[in-house]
Amino acid sequence: MANRQTWLCLSGGNALGANQAGAIQALLEAGIEFDRVAGASIGAVIGTIVVGNQPQDRVARLKDFWRVATDTLSFVSQHGPFHQTERIRTAVQALLAGKPGLFRPSFPGLWSLLPFGPKADSLFEASQQRKTLQALIDFDLVNHSSSELYVTAVDIETGEDVNFVNRGEGLTVDHIMASTAFPLAFPLVEIDGRHYGDPGLSANLPLASLFLRPPEQDVVCVCLDLFQSPGPVPRSLDQTLRRTTDIMFASQSRHAISATKSTKASAGADVTLIHSVYGGVDEIGMKMIDYSADAIRMRWDAGYSEGQRLARAIGDLPMRRQRFDIWRAEIDGSLEYWDI
Repeated sequence: MANRQTWLCLSGGNALGANQAGAIQALLEAGIEFDRVAGASIGAVIGTIVVGNQPQDRVARLKDFWRVATDTLSFVSQHGPFHQTERIRTAVQALLAGKPGLFRPSFPGLWSLLPFGPKADSLFEASQQRKTLQALIDFDLVNHSSSELYVTAVDIETGEDVNFVNRGEGLTVDHIMASTAFPLAFPLVEIDGRHYGDPGLSANLPLASLFLRPPEQDVVCVCLDLFQSPGPVPRSLDQTLRRTTDIMFASQSRHAISATKSTKASAGADVTLIHSVYGGVDEIGMKMIDYSADAIRMRWDAGYSEGQRLARAIGDLPMRRQRFDIWRAEIDGSLEYWDI
């Protein structure tokens, strides 16, 4: 509808972000454009690639990024009996040796934890990611786009979330690097004398960014989240790691959605928020650093199917119940009302 805007909120999740890329491909193919985009961590990377490229190039550039990120070296069949073991090997390899095109171990790394050893503030350095982003994103296009783009980071000294936007002085690759700089893993990024890191520490679903300015017309806000709240009781160390990760980040999302609704951010306009969560039943505990080709393909394909369902839902929204309606996207394509 001409009098309705579509907003997109992209959570952090590192290697899980391929799911968001697949969903965005389907939404773009359905002719859906985004008036406002907010991203945290990998969500900031994906959102900036979308806004920082011409419409006909967006999906290709997303694929280019995940082609760089994907580990194509696999020793077993993706359907073989050692499938999960191979994915764990890939994750451990990324943890020990880095990921070409994105990050690599820093020196002295873990050795800096030893008494009187050489000092370092991160396990990896991310200069390769900077080059990859600069090659895939036209920042001049980002800062002259009709779409508003919000990139979230956390000020390490104050602990407060900070939102950078492609207006005024605009966005640079430094802002994207700041949003992906998870402390301990990656070096903090200094911008104008302040040090910033990954908002996964506090605002992994950057919904508040989108509502810094209340909407002036009706809005459909699609949240592509990468961690689900409900899940089974873990029975192994791997399952415990996965469940702990989900709860840690999903709780941030729940609080963000609740806070946004409670502040009556719609300010007179009707808002329909659709919360779509990637479940990933075949994921491993170290899923955030699992860049195996099988995992990236699985996430992208699942996201593409979800994006198709979301496109249909956007075209045929349920009857409005309140000024600010929240719906959860179900696996069968239906929407369940969330009275949070």
